[in-house]
Amino acid sequence: MGSIMQLIGLTLDAPAMIGQEFPRELREDAGNPMYNHYRCKDDKWIVVAHLQPDRYWPIFAKALDITRLEEDPRFNTMEARGKNSKELIKILDEKFETKTSDEWLKHLNESGCIATPLQSPAEVAEDPQAYANRYMIEVDHPDWGRTKQVGFPWDFSETPASWRMPAPKLGANTDEILKEIGFSEDDIAKLKESGSI
Repeated sequence: MGSIMQLIGLTLDAPAMIGQEFPRELREDAGNPMYNHYRCKDDKWIVVAHLQPDRYWPIFAKALDITRLEEDPRFNTMEARGKNSKELIKILDEKFETKTSDEWLKHLNESGCIATPLQSPAEVAEDPQAYANRYMIEVDHPDWGRTKQVGFPWDFSETPASWRMPAPKLGANTDEILKEIGFSEDDIAKLKESGSI
């Protein structure tokens, strides 16, 4: 819970500090069209993330072959693009639909823009970077064999995180726990006979 709360910390700060939630923003209404996600020709989505939109606008316009809009007063400043975001997002939607996500990502990154794929959970679960960072791991499970699962979002040099065993099955540690808190073998046997455990 703590990890997820940190991930959405900014969103949680608003109700915590002022008692109001941030309004949900629709993709079509994004105030910064250059920090948004777009569907490509192959029905996959990419994210463009330019938090300095005026700096990147000329590069972005050139990469998308919309330089005719670079000095257009509707779009030539961050404020203008924000006021006319619906119109610009519609133009960008049409543009991004002309190439596949791989084509756009290659082109945008080579052009100096900031873009990344928007991955489904299944794609994240196969992402090589997730395995390189041990966010996803492969383990030998006694019942399921070789399987993949979520790994560790942290690591420590002195005590590295590791998968040592599967979660115990129901009742697997009952005897051990009862002994730790003072039950004898006979006490445990009686509890089992009575159906209490």
